Amino acid sequence: MRETTLIFGPQADLLGTVTFAANAAASPPPFGVLLFNAGVIHRVGAHRVNVKLARALAADGVATLRCDLHGMGDSLRADGRLSYKDQVVADLRAAMDVLQSTTGAQHFALVGFCSGAMPSYWTAQVDPRVSAIVMYDALNFITPLSVVRYLGVRLMRHGYGPKAWAVWTRVGLRGVAAVGAQAARIFTKGARFTTMQASSAASVDEEKVDRRTLGRGLLALAERGVGVMVFSAGTDFSAVNYADQLRDALGLRQARNPRLLFTHLHDIDHAVTTRVAQQQWIDTVQRGLRQLAPLRAQAASPPSSSPP
Repeated sequence: MRETTLIFGPQADLLGTVTFAANAAASPPPFGVLLFNAGVIHRVGAHRVNVKLARALAADGVATLRCDLHGMGDSLRADGRLSYKDQVVADLRAAMDVLQSTTGAQHFALVGFCSGAMPSYWTAQVDPRVSAIVMYDALNFITPLSVVRYLGVRLMRHGYGPKAWAVWTRVGLRGVAAVGAQAARIFTKGARFTTMQASSAASVDEEKVDRRTLGRGLLALAERGVGVMVFSAGTDFSAVNYADQLRDALGLRQARNPRLLFTHLHDIDHAVTTRVAQQQWIDTVQRGLRQLAPLRAQAASPPSSSPP
């Protein structure tokens, strides 16, 4: 395995580390993988999971670039002329350019951890070199079943005594107040209950994501041949607490496209804190990429890295 850190981008203000495939001298890798920031975490990823994944992929013959987007880690700030969405897409396209020029990879998989999920999705929509995306634990769309399951766990945890009933009375009153406030917003502003903030980073653009619109967009990518893996953690039972929750919420219960995968690991936490959780996360991402990404290099004409 060989790694090198380099500066790239139109203004030479982005920084990343290329991990070359184990057989890099023999032939170009079948595809390259981009690993980047989750929130404001440095390019190494939560608990260095990006480093570990990159080295595991190198053993599989896959090259990776783990990079810092503008204003994060070791990369410089952007000049502010682009919106957040356009800037991260431009950064990821520049990252594909440099990984293509250094390794010969023609197609790319983007692994979006938490707030990196939506940038992966946006980039796949505009750049044909993206062959697969992984959207990890960025979506928190509730369903009636997820609410019932969560309340059931809370009920069992508190028991059925007087103190438990006092807790549930307070919870019920807060719930009624929240529903009333939501109804008021719907009637006064025309808001939709199915919209949510997709990630903390997306809030910079104040972009709301409608769950059904996102579901249609993911299915459209899969039908176009782009592999899509929607991947969730399960120890925060108040978020995603059953395997088909996001498939249900996105309106994709009946969609059975082999390029569209939903994966739920109920026993790992969002930040993959333990070594066991990290290994489960790495193994799951590797399996998904093996299934979704190209099996061999294909010719592709790289588009301009200018923002869409």
